[in-house]
Amino acid sequence: MRPERRHVRLTFVPTGESVVAEMLDDEAPAVAQKVWEILPQEHGLLHGQYSGAEVFILIPPLEVPVQNATQLPLPGEILYFFDGGGGVLNPKTTGEICIVYGRGVTLRGWEGVPTHCYLFARVPGDWKHDWIDFAKACGRVRTEGPLRLRIERVE
Repeated sequence: MRPERRHVRLTFVPTGESVVAEMLDDEAPAVAQKVWEILPQEHGLLHGQYSGAEVFILIPPLEVPVQNATQLPLPGEILYFFDGGGGVLNPKTTGEICIVYGRGVTLRGWEGVPTHCYLFARVPGDWKHDWIDFAKACGRVRTEGPLRLRIERVE
């Protein structure tokens, strides 16, 4: 039997493209709860430099255990990434909420080093048929620069 799940809405503020994602409380309970607690969040959405079809917002770092870690996410998966800082390119501790909007993503951190993120939510359906406009808006971030994204609870 499929578990009852909480939901979050992701919306491009200037243009209105939007999707609703299911929180994976049963797969990553601590990560899903911590993200839930900091919502709503609204920031400039950035495009990943190393991973492929992935966009992210910067958030305050969250203290969470390793849960549901993956390096090869699928389109529609929403992940939490933590970087402890201290590197040449990133001296500060940072947190990110990452959204995968297409195929072929291999998660990589600074300088292309393989990394893992914690899968805590998923957009249901197919990125090619069910949430095309949202996926296209994510892709525009790569060529047009940051677009404002709001992530909020659906109550």
